[in-house]
Amino acid sequence: MNIKRYGIDAPFALLIYAVFGVGLLWHAYVNRWNYPIGIEMTIGIILLLGALVFLHTTAQGKYRLFDEAIKHLNIKPDSQVLDLGCGRGALLTRIAQQLGPAGKVTGLDLWLSRDQSHNKLAVTQKNVDELGLTDRVNLVTGDMTKLDFPDASFDLVTSSFAIHNIKNEQARINAVKEAIRVLKPGGHIMIIDTGRNINEYGQVFQDAGLQITQSMGLGFNGWWATPLTDSYVVAGNKPTTKTAE
Repeated sequence: MNIKRYGIDAPFALLIYAVFGVGLLWHAYVNRWNYPIGIEMTIGIILLLGALVFLHTTAQGKYRLFDEAIKHLNIKPDSQVLDLGCGRGALLTRIAQQLGPAGKVTGLDLWLSRDQSHNKLAVTQKNVDELGLTDRVNLVTGDMTKLDFPDASFDLVTSSFAIHNIKNEQARINAVKEAIRVLKPGGHIMIIDTGRNINEYGQVFQDAGLQITQSMGLGFNGWWATPLTDSYVVAGNKPTTKTAE
């Protein structure tokens, strides 16, 4: 059900693991009498196991992470929330389900299918409508590195498995700075991501005077194929008053 509604993350990466794994094992089997095949078989098995772990994370693991993350967000019925890189709405809809009639979650994305299969605004809107959350969700097309929202617009800003898709380091930093800019004083920001950027995000939080409340790895449910492609959460609170410079 998760894959049917919310798709597969980085579908081409999963395909590469599976195709190359099967290809190497098949080649090793066909040539098993001709030359030593130990290394070839080992790499093939590793790639196939990586594909299975990747499939677990995109189909089940990340949703367990989201369900746990929701417990730490202190969402109020009237909260105004921004979900950056919302994709097909896996985290966004979970947040919307916690809101009351006065609450609203805005989902922003560039809707790129290389980041998530069939990632389209219309697909996400269909998911929102089918879950009965239409009145609590607003979907927009936008670039998280230059948000078209006023300062201090949201009580909560979230992003899940999205910012790492920005390959330029300065652009990633700008995205985090923008998220902090549109966060209200006293508001909370939470980034769940993969890659090696946990310290980078934490440094931006510190430079902005945020109190870091979480900074840790998320374990097996956040492995994208191997422990080397794990996931983490970085979260913090924005000061209620401007810090002295």
